[in-house]
Amino acid sequence: MTLISAHNSDGCIGRCDAKCHDATTPAHECDCICGGRNHGVGLKKAKENTNELAEELMNQYKKKHPDAKFELNSEFRQLELF
Repeated sequence: MTLISAHNSDGCIGRCDAKCHDATTPAHECDCICGGRNHGVGLKKAKENTNELAEELMNQYKKKHPDAKFELNSEFRQLELF
């Protein structure tokens, strides 16, 4: 399951998926877009970490751009399939 992915006009430039959150290798070997935050923590904790990261990034943006109005639409959060 992909938790985070970043794309540009050339395609996917980074992602965080099961290769990271289910990893058994040391975190310093991870080159994932999460920066190691989700490395080896399991899916449940990785989802929590990813939501926290989204909130942190939005708060950082708000500090730099105090007049900006935005929020993360709940439709963009990870949906449970089962």
